[in-house]
Amino acid sequence: MTNAPSAGKPIDRLSVAELNREEFNRKYRVPGKPLVITDFLAETVDWDLDFLCKHLDGRKFQVRDYGSGHFDAPRREWTKYCDHIQMTMGDFAAHLRDGSAKSRNLYLAQNPIGDSEAVKTIADEMRFLTETLGFEPIIPEASLNLWLGASGHVEPMHFDPGDGTLIMMHGEKRVVLYPPKQSKHLYPFGFYDVLPFWVSQVNSLAPDLDAYPDFSKAAADRFEVVLSPGQLLFIPTQWWHEVIAQGEGYVCSCNHFWKVKPWRRRFQTIRGFVIQAMNLFPWRWVLRFNRFIYQFKKS
Repeated sequence: MTNAPSAGKPIDRLSVAELNREEFNRKYRVPGKPLVITDFLAETVDWDLDFLCKHLDGRKFQVRDYGSGHFDAPRREWTKYCDHIQMTMGDFAAHLRDGSAKSRNLYLAQNPIGDSEAVKTIADEMRFLTETLGFEPIIPEASLNLWLGASGHVEPMHFDPGDGTLIMMHGEKRVVLYPPKQSKHLYPFGFYDVLPFWVSQVNSLAPDLDAYPDFSKAAADRFEVVLSPGQLLFIPTQWWHEVIAQGEGYVCSCNHFWKVKPWRRRFQTIRGFVIQAMNLFPWRWVLRFNRFIYQFKKS
């Protein structure tokens, strides 16, 4: 049985003028509560394809290749998250313009662009995050990440180990969120499954309640927002979120991951504890061990 979920609760919205570090820390960072900054970017900022090709062409980007029909299968049946291919911004823009990015489900995801000319156009806004609100990068050289894809694309529900900021550069995204306390009702993959344990098996937009009956228990804590160009969403660590590209054409956004403050928010869930433990070991060995256990379970 597949049920359409009810609309989620709204997320607090504030303008830049209404924010200062003390207020942000007290109401949002310390308790780990999402927030929309409604006018983070100037109205003149628009990272359309012409802008991106001008400032980023010639660079190689990693593009996720999900393949047509990938999202038709239940996530518990996936044998991998996606494939990856390399292409220039000009090549990917061509796929967006001719519709093949949508039909093939290609998505340019989480590509660092902190050293690009494009980021210089929003330097003042990024300083507001660090100097006024007190955000600190997880590592000093960490940078802004670019996300670009066709309307209709869905990034499956997952959580991130750091606090995140999502900025809309062109088009709109709908974001569905659930707090960390609902983790057990969101059916995350197991620690030794083929997909990461920070990804949910549930399609929150059309949940299969026969397969995931306890998902309905999370309904009271469902939050939802549509982000418009120039708006920023603060997503605290371990908040589950599913992101849907809306409208026609294509959508562009940027995100940044930040240190979690206060530090105790890193340990809100068992999965949070595990991620902190994994940080003590080289990631490649953790992933190899996970793959070994998964193959052992299948045999």
